[in-house]
Amino acid sequence: MARYFFDIHNSKFSSRDTRGQECAGPDAVSEYALRLLCDVARERPLEHMHSRLGATVRDESDDVVLTATVSLSTTWLDAA
Repeated sequence: MARYFFDIHNSKFSSRDTRGQECAGPDAVSEYALRLLCDVARERPLEHMHSRLGATVRDESDDVVLTATVSLSTTWLDAA
């Protein structure tokens, strides 16, 4: 299995992955990136509301191979 590095970022912060994660293939990389973003968003949802939370995935050669984003938002509806 190959090792991939998942850097997390939004408009206010960024975090570079130095440990990496072994993944079996492209589907596993995509799933891990999305799960990671959901976990980060779950911990502090209001911090990430109305912004895009993203991951940039690098391979062992430090080449970017995937980007992923999640977006959280709420909209209050006027009571009739």
